[in-house]
Parts: sequence; C-alpha cells; structure tokens
Amino acid sequence: MSGSMMLALAAFATAMVFALVVQVWMLALRKLDKSQLHDSPAEDMAITLVVPARDAADTIGALLQDLHAQRWSQHLMEVLVVDDASSDATAAIVQGMARGWPGLRLLRNEGVGKKDAISHAVREAVNDCIVMTDADARCGPLRLDALARYLREDPVQMVLMPVLTQANGSWLGRIQQDEQAALLGAALGSAERGTPLLAYGANMAFSKKAFTAVGGFEGDKWTGGDDLFLLRRMQRAGLRVSFLARPEAIVLVEAEHGFRAFWLQRLRWAGKMRGVGGAGAWAGAAALLLPWLLLYATMRFNLQSAVGHGAMRSFLLLASAWCLWLIPVLGLVQQVKRTMLPPSVQPKRGEALVTLTSLLAFSIYAPVVAMASIFIRPMWKGRRI
Repeated sequence: MSGSMMLALAAFATAMVFALVVQVWMLALRKLDKSQLHDSPAEDMAITLVVPARDAADTIGALLQDLHAQRWSQHLMEVLVVDDASSDATAAIVQGMARGWPGLRLLRNEGVGKKDAISHAVREAVNDCIVMTDADARCGPLRLDALARYLREDPVQMVLMPVLTQANGSWLGRIQQDEQAALLGAALGSAERGTPLLAYGANMAFSKKAFTAVGGFEGDKWTGGDDLFLLRRMQRAGLRVSFLARPEAIVLVEAEHGFRAFWLQRLRWAGKMRGVGGAGAWAGAAALLLPWLLLYATMRFNLQSAVGHGAMRSFLLLASAWCLWLIPVLGLVQQVKRTMLPPSVQPKRGEALVTLTSLLAFSIYAPVVAMASIFIRPMWKGRRI
C-alpha cells in the first residue's frame, strides 16, 4: 500500500469517527421535548440569581430588566449582583434599580475575579437553587419557569443551559453566531448522551449544597474557566449533571465588535479549555485538527504519481473524508437553530452556504488561537487572564 493511500485511509477513518459522534449528537437533539410550556407558571421553588459584574454599565440595566420581567413571584426570586471593582457606573445602576426592587441586592466582591465573586454570592444566597447569568446577557421571561419545571421532574445538582450568540449584522458577527451554534450542538449532544463536554457560565444552575460539597473554586489557580472547572468538579464528585435544552431557557449574548475583541475573547476561551484538560479537551483538539489533517492528506495526494497504486481509491477516500467532516457539522448547526430558536429567526433556505463559510473560517483560526493561548495571557477589563 502506497504512502498516499495510507494517508487517505487514515483521514477517512478519522473523519468517519467524527461523523458518527456528530450524528449521535444530532439524534439526541431531535429527540428533545419541543412541547410548549403551560400558561400558568410552576411557581414552587425559591431561586437566587447571581450576576458577577465588572464594568458592565452598558449592559447590566437591560439584563436586570429581563430578570425583573420573569414570570415568577418576586418573593421566590433573589437577585445578587456582585460588583467586581468596576470603574464605571455599574454599581450605581444596580443601586438605583434596587430602590424599587426589594429582591435585588448589590454585593461587593471580597476577592478578585469572577470566581471569587461567584463564591461570595453563593455564601450570601438565601436559596439553595443558584442560577448564573453573565452581566452582558439577555433572556426571555420564561427562563426560571422552564428551569423550575425541569428540576421538579429531575432534581439534579447541576443544570447546564443554552447560550447563543446574536450576530450584529457583520460577517464577523455571523461567524461567531455559527461557531457558537456548533459548540452548543456539541454541548447539548454530549450532555444528552450523559457525558457533557461544555458548560456556559452565562447560563447554568446548581445547588448551593453541591457547590459547597465540592469546595466551590477552592484551589483553582486559573483566573477563568469558572463554568468548566465547576462542571468537572461536580462530575468527579459523582453528582448528577444534565442539560435543559429548551428555547425558553436560552440566554443570548451579543457578538464581539471588531477583530481585536473577537481575538481576545477566543484566547480567553482557549486558555480555560487548556486549564481544564481531560478527555473533553483532547476531543476538542482532535476535532480542530481534523480539517488540517484532511488538507495535509489532500495536498500530499498526487494523481499522476499515484497511478497504478489505487489512485482512484485514494481520491474517493479523500473526497468522502471531506464530506464526512463538512456535512455533519452543517447539519448540527442547522439542527441547533431549528431546536433552540423561535420560528421568526429559523434558518432560511440557502443559509447553509453562509454557515459553511463560517465553519471554514473557524477551522482556520481555531487551531491558531489554541496554539497562541499557550503563550499569550490576554487582558480582559484591565486584568490579565
């Protein structure tokens, strides 16, 4: 067997494994409950919402309005905003809204960084059910209702919930939206199979007792990665973790404006994946490198020199490998959008081509970001991550 044939066979086999995994995730997504929530809310659970905030004056007001508009009794809802040494009007905005909202409290971070802010809020929380929300997120009025119904039927210790990026009308925003949809597909699919790979700090819930039992973030040396670190601790402790995959529970975040902000955000994300490690990080690395393996195998293929050595078989193997990579990922992104987005913003005909462009761009920059994160610690809101 020629070297070209062996390389093509290896690329095909790797792509086949990737396609089978993605297909399993897609089948799990198709089985999700798509029924509508009843009109009357399931108000039987006291919930504490935690919002770590640093220099969030531009976004915190809109988020708090969303939280106040939840179809949930005010006496069952506590909102704790933890100001992490903001240099803008974040604290003043929260204090102003708290004057007419008894359930809203402003806390000052006793430490430094998001993990310390979360830990402080959990200690102060009066309820066992903690719901995390980032200060730049938006959510719909049925988010807490959907969570309460879910926990009433399946009282797990940690609930992961969906996050999607809103494109801002630019090509860079659309890349971020499709990238996030693909990652959400991996998170949903793997969680439905019982092995959640990803978590979103912008939208997750956990038990205060469970958080305390696993030691919270005690001993973590990494500045970021609060979501994944906590997920791994819950899993290692044998606690039950599941994913609430309903559109009512979704949180939306706006795409980054400008290439610099886009680059720094991905460096932060890549850094926390490296810090968490484990099988999930290795699986993610393999998925990122797959298109580069396909490209290398394709560039090494020489039809003229391969004549007489199974040239056509090598060519077909390579072509099939590319299809096994592209088609499942496109299908996964479209399935996530059909499952999680309201009818008004469902994917339209011909949109797959735009998504394909986004995913090809992701395949180019993602490995570069992963490598750069080993050497570069980016600044975020005035702090080194």
